[in-house]
Amino acid sequence: MKILLLNPPRFNMIKISSDWFVDLGEISSFPPIGLMYIAGYLRKHSNYKISLVDSIAEGMSYSDIEILFKKEQPDVLGITAFTFTFYDVLKTIKLAKMVNPKIIVVLGGPHISMFWQETLSHKEVDYIIEGDGEISFLKLLNSLENKDALLKIPGLIYKQKNTIIKNEPETITNLDALQFPAFDLLNLSKYYSTLGTQKNVGTICTSRGCPFRCSYCQVRDKKYRYRTSGNIAEELQLYIKKGIDDFFFFDDMFNITADRVLSICNEILKQKLKITWSFRGRVDQVNEEMFKLAKAAGCRLVLFGIEDYTNENLKKINKNITIEQSITAIKLAKKYKILTSTNWIIGFPHHKSEQDIYKLLKTAKKINSDYAQFSILQLMPHSKMYNDCIEEKTLNKNTWSDFAKNPTPDFYIELYEKYLTRKKLVELYKMCYKKYYIRFFYIVKNIFKTNSWTEFMVKSKVFFKIFFQKREKDVIPAKAGIQKNSKKLDS
Repeated sequence: MKILLLNPPRFNMIKISSDWFVDLGEISSFPPIGLMYIAGYLRKHSNYKISLVDSIAEGMSYSDIEILFKKEQPDVLGITAFTFTFYDVLKTIKLAKMVNPKIIVVLGGPHISMFWQETLSHKEVDYIIEGDGEISFLKLLNSLENKDALLKIPGLIYKQKNTIIKNEPETITNLDALQFPAFDLLNLSKYYSTLGTQKNVGTICTSRGCPFRCSYCQVRDKKYRYRTSGNIAEELQLYIKKGIDDFFFFDDMFNITADRVLSICNEILKQKLKITWSFRGRVDQVNEEMFKLAKAAGCRLVLFGIEDYTNENLKKINKNITIEQSITAIKLAKKYKILTSTNWIIGFPHHKSEQDIYKLLKTAKKINSDYAQFSILQLMPHSKMYNDCIEEKTLNKNTWSDFAKNPTPDFYIELYEKYLTRKKLVELYKMCYKKYYIRFFYIVKNIFKTNSWTEFMVKSKVFFKIFFQKREKDVIPAKAGIQKNSKKLDS
């Protein structure tokens, strides 16, 4: 069988506002690591012909994708589905079925965990796989080829006549046993990070799951599993042989403990790997020893999720960190000349006035990380905060389900608007970015910290894209969800 793994376009991402929004996809590009893992595992454990295409990185149009389907003629199409781009996912698989009605479509990804029933309501979807997909996808392919029963395949969900069969997913505990992602099937020159060294970036996932329970987060995989330091170093070496020496550890939770980071750093130093790297982590799982060794091992940037501006608020969102820990973490990173970026969320239910957002911005500026990313609260099913809002009827319980059943290209995310309207939240969002970055001493500091002309030009391009790019006139919908007269995909 011929298997095509495709990262679909994202021309029609759902939105909060039609105007001024910082789209990380415009300033960074990361590979589809889930599909890379699937491809690597299939190559190792089967003789199927595997193709992997990233339509986003390749800048492919739907006409290009149609040509791809006609050229490759795959028997099975595998796609990772995200809710924010589900319109494009559905458009892509409809196109695949138009080219070849017999093609088998298999979906996985975060969207499936939340909306598996709605997803299977689309006739173009043959199978979906919930949870870790490597082993289950291979078992599905073998069963299809040998016409075996599907009942014992973990995480497989499918239609059998008028009944939906849902097999319970299994968690892969030994991540070292998995084959490395098949990054050689992609053009690595297409991937980069604006917060990186402006070189091409290698993306590595050293763990899966997140055991923490932030009330606004819908991630359901709470079983934390991690790879050994030796296994991680082995993958780093493969990238280095391809000329990649800047890395982003893409884990939801890289520094589950400071000791884990120390172990990875020691392995990098032991094997004398000349690399730079960054990671996402928590402010309460760092210490001076960790930062000192991380710097020696090539760490150049840490991204911290702080999210809110007082300890009381942080307790409300079950973040289990403090502002004091945040300040200490940033200071320690600066001591060892490691860059920092912080994430902040506006529009929590306890943000009852504009003053709350101004106080949040004041705290962000006080902490003074090298970069800051702001976002408006976007609640989705399975988070505690979402369920609380449904109970108090400040959100419509059918909004997301309706979209999953009938995605449209102009869907607006439902926001928490009990105290601050969508229009006001968008205004405050813009204000946070402008007041954080357009500061005289901040600009001067970053000019002098720029290491090369290339880096300066890239950062300048990003700055102008964020603050001065002409965009459509802002449209604030009367209400969230599918808009009146919206264009739906043909059945």
